[in-house]
Amino acid sequence: MAHAGASTPSVRLRIAAKPVRAALIDFALQADLSLGGDLDLCVGEAPALAGRMPIDTALKKLLAHSGCGYIQPDIRTIVVRKAEPPPPRVSHPTPRVAPPSPPDAPTSLAIGEIVITAQRYPNLPGRTPYGISVVSGETIDREGVASMSDLSGQVAGMTVTNLGPGRDKILLRGLSDGAFTGQTQSMVALYLDDVPITYNAPDPNLRLADIDRVEVMRGPQGTLYGGGSLGGVLRIATRQPDLDGFDAMAMVGLSQTAHGGIGTELESMVNLPLLPGRLALRTVAYRDSQDGYINNPALGLSHINGSQREGFRAALSAALSSEWVATFNVTDQSIHNDDTQYAIRRLGRRVRDNLVREPHDNDFDRESLTLNGEGDWGRLTASIAKLAHHFDSRYDASTATALYGLPSGPAALDEAKSIDLTIAEATYTTPQDRRWRALLGVFASTGSTKLRTALGSYPLVGDPAYAEARKDKINETAVYGELTFDITSRLAATAGLRWFDYRFDTLSVVTQAAGQRLFDGSDDAEGVSPKVLLSYRARPNVLVYAQAAEGYRPGGYNTAGRLGQIFDQPRTPHRRYEPDELWNYEIGAKARWWGDRLQTRLALFYATWNAVQSDQYLSDGTAYTANIGNGENRGVEAEGAWRVNSHLDLRAATILNDPEINRPNATFGSRRKAGLPGVSRVAASTGFDYHRDVAQDRVLRVQGQFSYVGNSYITFDANKMHKMGKFLAVRAGAAWETPSWTLTATIDNPLGGYANSFSFGNPFLILRDRVVTPPRPRTIAVRLSSRF
Repeated sequence: MAHAGASTPSVRLRIAAKPVRAALIDFALQADLSLGGDLDLCVGEAPALAGRMPIDTALKKLLAHSGCGYIQPDIRTIVVRKAEPPPPRVSHPTPRVAPPSPPDAPTSLAIGEIVITAQRYPNLPGRTPYGISVVSGETIDREGVASMSDLSGQVAGMTVTNLGPGRDKILLRGLSDGAFTGQTQSMVALYLDDVPITYNAPDPNLRLADIDRVEVMRGPQGTLYGGGSLGGVLRIATRQPDLDGFDAMAMVGLSQTAHGGIGTELESMVNLPLLPGRLALRTVAYRDSQDGYINNPALGLSHINGSQREGFRAALSAALSSEWVATFNVTDQSIHNDDTQYAIRRLGRRVRDNLVREPHDNDFDRESLTLNGEGDWGRLTASIAKLAHHFDSRYDASTATALYGLPSGPAALDEAKSIDLTIAEATYTTPQDRRWRALLGVFASTGSTKLRTALGSYPLVGDPAYAEARKDKINETAVYGELTFDITSRLAATAGLRWFDYRFDTLSVVTQAAGQRLFDGSDDAEGVSPKVLLSYRARPNVLVYAQAAEGYRPGGYNTAGRLGQIFDQPRTPHRRYEPDELWNYEIGAKARWWGDRLQTRLALFYATWNAVQSDQYLSDGTAYTANIGNGENRGVEAEGAWRVNSHLDLRAATILNDPEINRPNATFGSRRKAGLPGVSRVAASTGFDYHRDVAQDRVLRVQGQFSYVGNSYITFDANKMHKMGKFLAVRAGAAWETPSWTLTATIDNPLGGYANSFSFGNPFLILRDRVVTPPRPRTIAVRLSSRF
């Protein structure tokens, strides 16, 4: 079996004695390598490894006496293969010369997999019985992916609304509660490493700088992740400090947008060992800006929707012993949008006539401490974090002045929301070499959300015509676990359960000239969220599974609306909106073909959704939450990756689904069989990566991505006034890579497409005008990055 050369990089490892398969996965995670091949055919137990050693030395120790060997087709990939049995001994052997392997032999072209930890323990996505995808940090760097919206074209069933930087919602697998963000918990749980980073807020749009991978789990994950994960979980895993070696990176970029102007990017990373082998600091800093492309002749302004983002991240890691590592993280990011990015159809392309600009700010801060330990006793991860997420928005309310007794003219609605949470969680998993395996976890969070709303003439002089001050105190505790039993060597069963207790207190004061309306309410929700799973390894390269899982979100109170607003009557908001619950039933298959050169995933799913919560707007522009009825979704999703030869990689993803409300709430007015807002019935994407060595350690790379999104609507009544989608997004790029620097050029929307990607921009325009949010016009970007 061929091995890598003797001069291989060294890595610091912390691997307990365990079966070879589990040890190899831990090795790939800690060495930041992709892994593929015949892991399940390796036998025996690997020895414990601790300390810094060359990659080839570590692999030889892990694979000794396992019946397996390895090859390293490139510096980022390890492929494990079952060793060939030695030839039979004969008395007078005939000398033979082994023929050289063809350059494109399947073994040398195997696609490695990135190790994931979204299941709370390390595994490979292609060998995990869930609808999981992963995008590697290497792909993120090479393709210039800076935000979650850039990933939606690579992940089957992922939708990102195009409201603007720091204002978008992320949706998975056709499950949408509407396009607006209000009091309801998020549909998709967003995690930064081991810490949740959203509650009922839009995506903070963290820049994907110095990222190890992004993991996507589809379908409800209530057992492991609790409320707010009905659609799934999206986890950003950052690169961790290297305890041994100094490393640094700097990147500078420029872009030009048609019908707009110049954009800039600056990014840097420094990894500094403070006590080699024991303590290290890793810092990341960045700043980027984009020029606008929407014009407002009513205010005499052009390019109004420019945006700026700047942030900082630092991680301090300490090796406490051979089994324990502690990491302290700090993240700080601020986004400022000069204005929103929608246009009015009647005015022509990229034009609107608002009387008031609509800026938005999104500020995110996180401090966390995480403790990781592993030994022959199992694996423990514990974290405590403090989150502060504040965002402010202004909407042009000039069309609603009569409703508030204001003189005709400019008026504005200002919203300021803050989410402050303290979160603690601990998860323990037993060793993975046992027939019975268990996962146990505890979770607790406490904090508050605050919302301050004010509407009045603009600029505001004196008291507003309408104001609300609302505070929600939130306390949640949960205990959860999973138990897996290997019925046979191929068949395994998993059962999971989460018990939760959710307490909340709501205090609201609405103020207008005529007086005040006070509301004070509290409630306590307690329940369980179960999951069952069967997985069967039909062949070493084929895995099939079936599962049923539940997700939930707690209820809450509606408090907004002018004095005299009626609640709990037909066609009016309910004072209290109820919890919603979603069950997902799924059958899936994953396979690796032709020596791992072709990897495929297929899933059939059916979801039932009771008492669907959705954030909506009253005619006066104030927000409320409704249970709009019962919904369902059925569909199929598929993903594949194919290494055609040593120079060309292809990937493709698609989802075909039928999301709809099948039992509308008569008091809400949704239309039966209408699709869920913001998600299309069909979406597909494909991409290629062509790379060739043109000189020693010099690589020329050409990439392309094509994504199609079908029709959808912004509301539950499928009103054609709010129709959107049905467009093709194109992105292409080329790069010249050397060991020390990389020059990259990309072009987005090269055909200058002008489809309506999102039909919402302002709560006062939903029934008054046809809103168009075009994709960013053709944008050419050049980036130069260097490592030191």
